Amino acid sequence: MSQNNYKYIKEHEDQLLKCLKCGTCLPACPLYAELKYEPAAPRGRVALIDAAYKGEIDLTEVFRKKVAFCLNCKSCVENCPSGVKVDDLILTARAELVEKGKLTLIERLIFRHLMKRGRLLPPVAKWATFMGRLAQNILPDSTALKLFLPIPEGFKERIYPRIAKKTFRKRYPEVIKVKNPRMRVGYFVGCGTDLVYPEIAEAVIKVLTHNDIEVVIPKGWVCCGTSIYNSGDFKTGIKHARKNLKVFNEAKLDAIVTSCASCGLTLKKEYPELLKAGKFDAPVYDINEFLTKVIKLKEDFKPIDYKVTYHDPCHLNRGQGIKAEPRKILKSLPGVKFTDMKDADRCCGGGGSFHLKYYPISVGVMQKKLVNMEKLDADTLVTSCPGCMMRFEETFLQKNNGKKVKHIVQLLAEAYGDKDHRDT
Repeated sequence: MSQNNYKYIKEHEDQLLKCLKCGTCLPACPLYAELKYEPAAPRGRVALIDAAYKGEIDLTEVFRKKVAFCLNCKSCVENCPSGVKVDDLILTARAELVEKGKLTLIERLIFRHLMKRGRLLPPVAKWATFMGRLAQNILPDSTALKLFLPIPEGFKERIYPRIAKKTFRKRYPEVIKVKNPRMRVGYFVGCGTDLVYPEIAEAVIKVLTHNDIEVVIPKGWVCCGTSIYNSGDFKTGIKHARKNLKVFNEAKLDAIVTSCASCGLTLKKEYPELLKAGKFDAPVYDINEFLTKVIKLKEDFKPIDYKVTYHDPCHLNRGQGIKAEPRKILKSLPGVKFTDMKDADRCCGGGGSFHLKYYPISVGVMQKKLVNMEKLDADTLVTSCPGCMMRFEETFLQKNNGKKVKHIVQLLAEAYGDKDHRDT
């Protein structure tokens, strides 16, 4: 097959040419650390994509599995001496697979129908978690049904997240006013926060309104699309991007904030650079970035009693370059004893939907985080990504170690006490 048939890879052809095959990426990759297997390493995946682009191999099922086996943690990109964007190459290879019709029926149903209609997500999510728990109770570990149904390895060990009885978008109006607004800011809630952790969104509202920020949550927002285009369905991802660009631009905002690392990366960089769908009229900020760099955060805190360590989400640290900001916030909170753990920026093994498909490998990646955390006198793991929170929360429950997981904005909201600055 000729190079001209691969339009997405062709746009990143220069990245293939930059790879020196030096292997510097190998020790940086969490998956290679687990398996010591070249095709699981960034260099191996780049070599496969290069071979496909040159027409030396076809886009077979084996190829699909190799390029799907990636956390998108961007450690390889950070450590590459040539600056190869391995993450973009892998996503474009997945896009070529979808272009050739290699999108599973389940992915097609979820991405192109259920996620398009946001109102269907809560009941479907509840149904999916119910079915997962049901399968745990009635199916044996070695069930032959795994050959015919999408039942992943390790399904018996999973602790599925609880879907909120009432999602965040049903709890708040479109505009949350304050008496003397400093800014009018749009809040991109994100699916994980809306469905699983509405308390994070409530904390964001409290912190922003406490700092005299009027908050707008456009009714028409949809999933940012990260899970969609990360699976290679660029066309559907672009539709989501354009929908969100439209509804947030129509709201006439001074800024847009999000409390999800993956949503932030998507809105800031992937919409204009990878998907080429366009940019928001207002600047986009992660909540840590907004509170430390855009406004002067009010520090009328009450003491709160926590011993914490912090996990850097890959899409916040390497994806957006935000690392010092959350630490600055933690150190400003009275009563909070903060200790950095070794390799705080190492991937937790979540990787979006990676842990759903490759659970045993995800457990191995997470184990290294646990070892480093156990060396500290910390009772709470703080992070800035709902996806990472789900992965840590599940692990702590399995280990029954008594550790808690919090989003950093939840600590901020708690430190502000019971004050309410909303204009009700």
